[in-house]
Amino acid sequence: MTPFHPATSPRSLTKLAAAIAIAMVSTVATVSPVHAQSQAQDKYPSRPLTIIIPFGVGSATDIGARLVAGKLQPKFGHPVLVEARPGAGATIGPGVVARAKPDGYTILLGSTSALSTAPGMVKNLPYDPVRDFSGITIVGEQYFGLLTRAEFKGVPFTQFLERMRKEPDKYPVGGQSGSYQTLNNMMREAAKLTHTWVPYAEAGRMMNDLWGGRLGGVMVSLNLIFPHLKSGQGHVMALSATERSAALPDTPLMQDTLPGVYINSWTGYFAPAKTPRPIISTLHTLLTDVGRDPEMLKRNSEAGRALFLTPDETDAYVKKEVPRWTALLKAAGIEPE
Repeated sequence: MTPFHPATSPRSLTKLAAAIAIAMVSTVATVSPVHAQSQAQDKYPSRPLTIIIPFGVGSATDIGARLVAGKLQPKFGHPVLVEARPGAGATIGPGVVARAKPDGYTILLGSTSALSTAPGMVKNLPYDPVRDFSGITIVGEQYFGLLTRAEFKGVPFTQFLERMRKEPDKYPVGGQSGSYQTLNNMMREAAKLTHTWVPYAEAGRMMNDLWGGRLGGVMVSLNLIFPHLKSGQGHVMALSATERSAALPDTPLMQDTLPGVYINSWTGYFAPAKTPRPIISTLHTLLTDVGRDPEMLKRNSEAGRALFLTPDETDAYVKKEVPRWTALLKAAGIEPE
């Protein structure tokens, strides 16, 4: 009779097969997330991209984002959508992106108001501008300027400041946000002025007051200055920037007369924190390629200047800007609300 071997019995073989299966499942379970992540990165991009903006439909940011989306889509190879998430001082949109899955398919078109000034203006901010985002690139800086009426064309900035100093009641200055108020306060302190600051909720009313002579000037962004220069109504006295504008090379800088008086805004793209670096790199390449399109370069030159910072430079830029703006807002008497 053939000897009986327990190891080769049907019951033992069944147990052995089950043990092997369990070991294989355990190994797959341990490896598959990493393998899946690697595969996802290798295939990126493989589906639509959504760009979240923190301002409403029809805003300048919305118009610019849709222009970028149209130029980015052929390079991305999939639909590029723009989703407006305005409200709460431009902090709702960033909050959405901060909580999004870090897979490279939801990114933020960020700005000064959404990241740099938010900690100094909004209580209980639902995100950390530094820790909750991975920078992709900052594509440009936007300059501010002191816009006056065309009747002051030919009057140097130094003489205009002297007129403001001697007759402050004739030269109140208006603006729409804390950034412009901060710039006004810096100019007022550096030039030893005593004029009144007039805040506005609506640009139309503000411009009507300027043209009607009720204001001596308004603090506005450079891209909003051009239409008034082209119409012949306005004249820009000086720009808040670190270098002269390519579009207005003869316009002086505020800091040429008042050292240290400058602030500006910026625009850039951000992904949720922990987005894989290869994906960040891909997005950086695609977005900077779009930014170098002649039409985009022209828009940037009319608003300020192009930058195209690297991801690491973008993170460092925001890290530096947040405390700087918080200090500026506090000095201007602006507290978080």
